[in-house]
Amino acid sequence: MARGILLTSLDRCAKSVSFLKNLDQGVLDNSLKRVPTAENRRRLRNFFVKPNYQTKYAGYQIGGGLGCFAMTAGLAHAKLAQVDALMAQARIMDVATQVQIGQLYTDIATLFMVGFAGYISYASILILVLSHRVYGPMVAIVAAIEELIKGNYGPVRPLRRNDELVPIHEHLQTLSNRLKEKDGGATDVS
Repeated sequence: MARGILLTSLDRCAKSVSFLKNLDQGVLDNSLKRVPTAENRRRLRNFFVKPNYQTKYAGYQIGGGLGCFAMTAGLAHAKLAQVDALMAQARIMDVATQVQIGQLYTDIATLFMVGFAGYISYASILILVLSHRVYGPMVAIVAAIEELIKGNYGPVRPLRRNDELVPIHEHLQTLSNRLKEKDGGATDVS
C-alpha cells in the first residue's frame, strides 16, 4: 500500500513538473512573440522635446560637475605630487616624513569631500533656480486658466522675461484675447 501511495505521489510530481515546464515554455513563447510597437518604443529624441531648452540646463549641470571634478582632481594631483616629492627626498622614512605623508593623504580625502559638497551645493542651487523659473509661472498660468473658466477674459498676470513658461503664457494671453473677441467683450480680470 505504501508503495502504491509513493508511486501515485511520484506520478503526480512528474505530471506537475511536466505541466510547469510546458507552462514556462508557453510563457516564454508568448513573451517572445510580443514585439514592442512603434508607439511603445522610447527613443532618446523623445526625451529632448525642446532641445535648446533642455540641453541648456543639462549643460549647466554637466559643466558645473566637470568643473568641480577638475578643480578637485587638480588639487588632489598637487597634493599627490607633494607626497611623491617627500618620498623621493627621504631614503629612509622617519616618523616626521610618515606624519607629513599621512597629513597629505588626509588633505586629499578632505579635498574630495569638499569637492563633492561643492558639487551638491551647486546642483541644489541650480535645481532651486530651475524650479523657481518653472513653478512661479505655473502658479500665474493656473490662475489665468481658472479666470478663463469663470469667463473672465482680461489680461493675465505678466511673467518675468526669463521665466521658462513665457511661451505658454503668451499663448494663453492670445487665447484669452480671442475668447474675449468671440464672447463680445465679456468681463475683465483686472
